Amino acid sequence: MLSIQELRALGASLSIGAFRRQLGPFVLIQRSPGRPSSLVLEPTRVAAASDIEKGMLSLLFEFDDLLITTLPPLARVEELGVGRLPDCDLVIDDSSVSKRHATLRWSEPQGRCTVKDLGSTNGTFLNGASLGTREATIRDGDILSFGNVQFWFLMTDTLHARLHGPPSGKPSY
Repeated sequence: MLSIQELRALGASLSIGAFRRQLGPFVLIQRSPGRPSSLVLEPTRVAAASDIEKGMLSLLFEFDDLLITTLPPLARVEELGVGRLPDCDLVIDDSSVSKRHATLRWSEPQGRCTVKDLGSTNGTFLNGASLGTREATIRDGDILSFGNVQFWFLMTDTLHARLHGPPSGKPSY
């Protein structure tokens, strides 16, 4: 994982095309995860609506303290597994996340990403609304929640532009 501060230096030194080649077409941004544990063996705990809401707000207001989640390089059409198991493409070490929680599907020809819950205990949410069993298109700036864990979905071009702005909370003159 890279911090936003670390990424600012990289973003300043790379063109937008080189930045996109380094990070891929989109990024998932999250708060620093809590303490790791042997969660694969633990039962899934129930997600709380209040935790999801607080997590969504913190993503929007704590930009400079967030982390970029590293994803494997994406092919033209790619499916990424999300869950607690070590063989998932996006491993989330939180007991509110199921072992095999959801899938993300990237389609380069369509320039879009979708998310689908795999029957998880606590569900997958897009901007606070439960997906149920439907597959949904994720848009630039959306907040994804897998159980109690939130990610801010940003297209790499949007992140590059945001990194070139002033750090959050500081006025631009």
